[in-house]
Amino acid sequence: IDFRALNSAGVHGMTLSAHKIGGPKGAGALVLDKRTDLQAQIAGGGHERGLRSGTENVAAIVGFGLAAEIAVRELAARRAATLRLREALEIGLLTDGAKIFSQTAERLPNTSYFAFENVDGETLVGKLDRAGFAVASGAACSSANPQASRVLLAMKVPAELARGAVRISFGADNTSAQVNDFLQALTATLAELRGLVAMAE
Repeated sequence: IDFRALNSAGVHGMTLSAHKIGGPKGAGALVLDKRTDLQAQIAGGGHERGLRSGTENVAAIVGFGLAAEIAVRELAARRAATLRLREALEIGLLTDGAKIFSQTAERLPNTSYFAFENVDGETLVGKLDRAGFAVASGAACSSANPQASRVLLAMKVPAELARGAVRISFGADNTSAQVNDFLQALTATLAELRGLVAMAE
């Protein structure tokens, strides 16, 4: 990471999570501009320059470092492979009538965020979960919150559609066969849910 470039761009703080790059959960990094005034939240031995006392999890820190080395080494190949998976997924999503949010924007290659008109996102996620697919409604940090995403609402996405939003993230181990299996399960699930809606009307 070029920290000088980040500083020049006006970034005063940044957090990094090991598990997001294949490292162990529970390890991370906090990068702060020297001018950032941060107060310690835990009193004690003064570790981490007095900001975070407590015994360091050395094994997790080493695992984070190794994961970072591998991620940097494989960055271009991982990005290309993940982008191919996302593109295949989104072709299938559009075939099923999805609205893909920020489809034309510059975005991470590993994530797709979408919704279907008149399909409840929570119900869809539950059925896909029972079929063996780990997807989520909303952002990872707030997936337990059934409210519409404030980000989508700010993007002028209608509230009903925003409440049905579903997020899929790819990892390094995902395959095109899994994407195909997912799309088949999705098509069948959508047909079931849309049939129920039609019967209710």
